[in-house]
Amino acid sequence: MLKKLLLAASGSCLLLAANAPLVMAQERAETLKVGLWGDQFYSKDAAEKAQRTSQTIESMNAHKLNFTMYAGDTKNGSSECSDKAIGDDIISVYNRLDMPTLYTLGDNEWTDCHRTSNGAYDPLERLSFLRKTFFNKATTQGKNPIAVERQGELGKAYSENSRFVASNVEFVALAVTGSNNNLVVTEKQCTKKSKRSAEDCAAASEEYKARNAKNIEWLKESFAKAKQDQLAGIAIIIQADIFFPFELSDGGYEDDFMKSLDDKNGFTDFFNTLISETQSYDGQVVLINGDSHFFKMDKPMYNPNGQLTANFTRVQVFGEEDNSWIEMTVNPASETVFTFSPVMLN
Repeated sequence: MLKKLLLAASGSCLLLAANAPLVMAQERAETLKVGLWGDQFYSKDAAEKAQRTSQTIESMNAHKLNFTMYAGDTKNGSSECSDKAIGDDIISVYNRLDMPTLYTLGDNEWTDCHRTSNGAYDPLERLSFLRKTFFNKATTQGKNPIAVERQGELGKAYSENSRFVASNVEFVALAVTGSNNNLVVTEKQCTKKSKRSAEDCAAASEEYKARNAKNIEWLKESFAKAKQDQLAGIAIIIQADIFFPFELSDGGYEDDFMKSLDDKNGFTDFFNTLISETQSYDGQVVLINGDSHFFKMDKPMYNPNGQLTANFTRVQVFGEEDNSWIEMTVNPASETVFTFSPVMLN
């Protein structure tokens, strides 16, 4: 059984691999095995959900991972956002894993909880609940946690933004969620499947503005640390598929997606900052997201000269009815740093 590891987040970070010795990440650039998953636990049939959950957990434990990264959405989008559904049930899942989990929030556990099918909760209250429940310690989730640095005061605003360094690579979680990142710009966005008032939607947009500024600050600080410490790479996990619904090939990136990045798009500031930071960084960058429930790996970023940004890769996890996951190998001594292998379960 793994020993619990609680370390000061400001110092060198240690990782404890299943049945493996401790590794000082700053001194030895060990290869890491990381599980990427999200958008799980969706089935409305309790027995089926339990079976899929156990299958995923058993598979990850068998792979002897160093840690996992969960890209948000811990329930489906049409079920109640109760304390149990988005809190206790998920804590119990993370505690069944032998390794720690870096968790970023999804829209299904807070942004969309205003829907009548979700119980017509106040999303801002649900966000506060999640912060108090999952981010009240400077550690990852799970029975064998590791130390992380958190942006906000523990359990309070922006404590969900986190990061740590292992094996000369930085791992960063950012609260960038679906449903336009909680920015409400049309009446349809406000009232669809919901009884929200105009005041409720105005409050949502104000929440977005404040969190968006903190997200950009955290992203810039994370890249500054990676540059200063000459880290080999940076892996950033968010929930939102910021590229949806655009087809990026055959000119779609420039003609459709990039032109959508205006003041009504809740992902504009994030992606524009990601572009500038990535293109001024010598290491490899991987963006991990969920939201669209379809495994994908691509390179959706271009330099001003029209060439692909070679050091940027996006990986989208499985989800919904597919409980498969992705094994990411992190080798800081390799040219690409990150490689990916889907682990098919269905």
